[in-house]
Amino acid sequence: MRLRLVFLAGLVVLVAGCAGTSAGPGGDRAPVMTVSDFYGFCSALPTPDACLSDPICNRYRRELSSPPNDLAGCLAVCRQTENALYVDNLVNGCAEILDRAEDLCDQFCRRRDRS
Repeated sequence: MRLRLVFLAGLVVLVAGCAGTSAGPGGDRAPVMTVSDFYGFCSALPTPDACLSDPICNRYRRELSSPPNDLAGCLAVCRQTENALYVDNLVNGCAEILDRAEDLCDQFCRRRDRS
């Protein structure tokens, strides 16, 4: 009996956690990400090893302030920016921040392309 109650409570929590996660009026697409959104998601407090996200995030923000209109061109800008920052940030302990910035850059491009 007790096990059933725990199972039922867990099921209720699981179902309640899924409430409100519908796609919204525009269908199944995420909302467009602005450059300001990108920077807000990218920026982070310094890590214990003193990695500062601002130099990486600001570089991406500059590149994304006037991205190409097509998806392939925008994604190419993301790759070029990552390649330009890769070596320096690999050795200074900021590889995680760079990976996150690259992922967010991809999201920025894909969320603004409505084709």
